[in-house]
Amino acid sequence: MEPSKRRIGVTFSRTNFHLYWDWFTKEDLANDLELVELSFEKNNVEDISTCDGFVLTGGVDIHPSFYNASDDYENKPNVFEIERDVFEKNIYKYAQQHKLPLLAICRGMQLVNVLEGGKLVQDLDSGNQLHKKDTEADKVHDVNMETGSLLFEITSSKNADVNSAHHQAIVPAAIGKNLRASAFSASDGVIEGLEFDDKKNKGFLLCVQWHPERMANKEANPLSQKIKERFLQEIRNTNMKKLIVVNPATEEPIAELNEDTDASLSQKMAALQNGQKAWANTSLKVRIDVVQNFAKLLQENTEGLARILTTEVGKPLQQSRNEINGACTRIKWLTTNAEKYLADELMTDEEGLQERIVYEPLGVVCNISAWNYPYLVGVNVFVPALLAGNAVLYKPSEYATLTALQIEKYLKAAGVPDDVFQTAIGKGDVGKALLDIAFDGYFFTGSYKTGKYIYERVAPKMVPCQCELGGKDPLYVADDIADIKAVAAASADGAFYNNGQSCCAVERIYVHENIYDKYLEAFVNEVKSYKTGLPTEEGVYIGPLSRKEQINVLQNQIDDALAKGATLLTGGKKAQGKGYYFEPTVLAAVTQDMRVMKDESFGPVIGIMKVSGDEEAVEKMQDTEYGLTASVYSGNEERATTILQRLNTGTAYWNCCDRVSAALPWSGRKHSGFGSTLSYAGLRAFTKPKAYHLKPSKA
Repeated sequence: MEPSKRRIGVTFSRTNFHLYWDWFTKEDLANDLELVELSFEKNNVEDISTCDGFVLTGGVDIHPSFYNASDDYENKPNVFEIERDVFEKNIYKYAQQHKLPLLAICRGMQLVNVLEGGKLVQDLDSGNQLHKKDTEADKVHDVNMETGSLLFEITSSKNADVNSAHHQAIVPAAIGKNLRASAFSASDGVIEGLEFDDKKNKGFLLCVQWHPERMANKEANPLSQKIKERFLQEIRNTNMKKLIVVNPATEEPIAELNEDTDASLSQKMAALQNGQKAWANTSLKVRIDVVQNFAKLLQENTEGLARILTTEVGKPLQQSRNEINGACTRIKWLTTNAEKYLADELMTDEEGLQERIVYEPLGVVCNISAWNYPYLVGVNVFVPALLAGNAVLYKPSEYATLTALQIEKYLKAAGVPDDVFQTAIGKGDVGKALLDIAFDGYFFTGSYKTGKYIYERVAPKMVPCQCELGGKDPLYVADDIADIKAVAAASADGAFYNNGQSCCAVERIYVHENIYDKYLEAFVNEVKSYKTGLPTEEGVYIGPLSRKEQINVLQNQIDDALAKGATLLTGGKKAQGKGYYFEPTVLAAVTQDMRVMKDESFGPVIGIMKVSGDEEAVEKMQDTEYGLTASVYSGNEERATTILQRLNTGTAYWNCCDRVSAALPWSGRKHSGFGSTLSYAGLRAFTKPKAYHLKPSKA
């Protein structure tokens, strides 16, 4: 699928924003460009990564803290807009990471200068008579363009009149690093234009102090029209690799995002390495407060976040709400217990000797995450990592990137510094590139095949690597259960919730022969009652699969089972119409040699097998390379736990299934992975314990 229009992000200004917007006419934009409002008031940072270039507009003075100056000066604004300063700082950083064209006007030029380490003259005093707008009309003065500059190349002008409306300024002594002046006020030497001095490996940058968007006769004035034309040309010449996000329910594209490159990933890593040290030195209490604030923001914005999640992964809306609420529940446990398990531990305290364990952060960790539960599997990793004082490079699945951008947005709104959490956007090639970067730990959630590849690639680095992988989770229904219908409903939910796209979804069911027929009937009736439809409709239980490719995987498993003698009780094929819908499928008379009983399905397909008793059930449940979870439904706890103790899984369920608790470790065995998230083990997984042997010197 080809990308559509290139997008120009125009930053919102409370002053004359419409003039910047209207400067770009329909003829300018034609059929291949469109404008995007980037607003600090809306904080729509997620839209930055959809843009191919940016305009930083004019407006209120930049907060003096950005260039280490006093905020008490003549003609200062009644109110600063530091939120805007931070918002546009992120835009500038993004443009530089991806070498995207940027046009900075008036205040925008001043911001570029201070972000590159320069300063501002806060008030021109008598010079305001030349530069500061004090009526409805802009003032006019002449400027000299530097020959050999980019500005001169574009405008072919050595001297011209410009409109002026500022009282802050940049002078040669206060210019930022790697910037050069391209124009000066002819009367007083104030800098009127900036560009990069060394343009190698840089995107197009042009900064002007005047207002080309509102110049008189701007269509004929090269200091407006030629600048605009060149900027649009640079936008059209961009060639960003795009990640196209598709709604699985409609198969329609819903977003186009710029993918990261080796260069942008390296810059993000450098920023995280710098930011991590300060974050680690921030008190644990402050880090806890920040993460708790993140959970509060998730709760306040649940409805909007749930709709974004549903739109990109196809999860029914109520299940998306459930996921966000579940993430908040986990955050509550992790933050409540962080101090207990991350604080220093005094092991020995006696005369002449103190022994202590200190839990130091790993450093910068790489979190390569999954699409099926982006909030839950994400929270399992980046929350304890941040609590422990680490910085995080978060690589979401390409199927859940819009949600990842929301996660980043609200983490930073909660107080996580920009250089402590960064998101990497892209497909598998971006994930592979991360394996070549010197992270201090890797934490992956996904398939066995990919996890094995990651583990083998990063093993020579000798840094922690945890893999939470898939499963072929078995469930056994013993013949002493009290309510067959209730157990059938619960186990069907364990198999089909989230369309079966759960790491710990029930994937194989074994039923005692004494109750097999009754259980099977109740199970099929439950599955047939599920409502299928658009995931945004209330009451829908089965939405589309998140990945189109999974349709063939499921169909091949079903065809293999039927060819080997299985009985199809319901479902069995892709649903008609648009979207990645697959009918909820129940297969009976299955055998262990069928793919549906051996290979991970990760979809709404289940095989149910009759067994003669507990011994055969254990034998069949053990017959797998996976070891994530196993479930037993029985009226007798001793009977159930005796079975569960014989199974090599990280989690064991009695009379329940497909559930996770933040208080308990989440870990796999065999091909289901290794390491632990959640519980105290998951908090400490992101630390390096250091042993202190402390002996005071004798007098």
